[in-house]
Amino acid sequence: MVEIKVSGVKIYRSRGKLYAYHRATGKRIRQPFGSAAFLSEVERLNHSLPSDPLPGTLGSLIAAYRRSPEFLELAPRTRSDYQKVFDYLKPLDGDALIQITSAYVIDVRDAAFSAHKRRFANYTLSVLRLLLKWGAVRDLVETNQAAAVPKIRRPRSMPPANRPWTDAEYETVTDAASGGIKIAIALGRFTGIPEGDMVRLPRSAYDGQWISWRRGKTGNPIDLPAHPDLKALLDDRQAASIEAMTIVAGVKGSPYTENGFRTMFFRLIQSLEKRGLIGPDLTFQGLRTTAATALAEAGCSTQTIMAVTGHTTEAMVSHYTRQASRKGQAVAAVAKLRPRVKVSNARDKSV
Repeated sequence: MVEIKVSGVKIYRSRGKLYAYHRATGKRIRQPFGSAAFLSEVERLNHSLPSDPLPGTLGSLIAAYRRSPEFLELAPRTRSDYQKVFDYLKPLDGDALIQITSAYVIDVRDAAFSAHKRRFANYTLSVLRLLLKWGAVRDLVETNQAAAVPKIRRPRSMPPANRPWTDAEYETVTDAASGGIKIAIALGRFTGIPEGDMVRLPRSAYDGQWISWRRGKTGNPIDLPAHPDLKALLDDRQAASIEAMTIVAGVKGSPYTENGFRTMFFRLIQSLEKRGLIGPDLTFQGLRTTAATALAEAGCSTQTIMAVTGHTTEAMVSHYTRQASRKGQAVAAVAKLRPRVKVSNARDKSV
């Protein structure tokens, strides 16, 4: 039998059947191997590959940034988040960089808001700021036209995002939760671990006393002593000898996906909310807010909170300490306004 090789096509056999895949696109070619239809499909897929963006365009700037050490050294989660924005901006790849003005950036921001709401619009703006700043110091663009463009403000009528849980809400939810969901909620409350890191946390992260992991978003190491309440849950789980690779796992020991965990978590939250047992708008991210708020109210410094939560800048946690400071000042102020209790002199009392 004569072996035929076609450039750009991967061929392999399985159970006597021949399979062909186009290497560049990863698409399977289903036409009979070697036929005219097969070669025509290969040619079509070759021409479907995107061409390199023209120099001096937004697409060329994005491509250059994606090849840079600054991008390649980011955590995988951050690169993935940036790529979502780059994919959204794909239709603008051919726009000339000299055409990118502040008005242009505002139009992009507003279009993202119309398509995907405020959070994605503001994240798109943040990525554009970073991208144009990176290009400006390399003389790829004259100035960072996104620097002065404001983010879309949060409506005052909108409830706070990821608000902290009350102690009563935490107790209610943990009493109703079981298995991996119960452990996940305790991890969020006592470590401030983000949801994505939590579902991937390996069993080896807990040594009986300490919990250690790396932030998926930043790569920064986190080492925390286990809170007694959390330690009790983790020790009980280890004693049960549940076979699982992750600390948070299902009944059969299989790890949760982020979507799978989120579905089960919100199913529990919505059930309790409908029964009036908890307030509205509880989120897992709110447990991270709860942990940071509790540390701030206990008098911990911004640097201490950063060491626990893994935040990378003081600005990201300063609002927790400011809120705690305002609360403490309010308590002190009210105490000063209370009327003083007059104590009668013993000599004035009649016998």
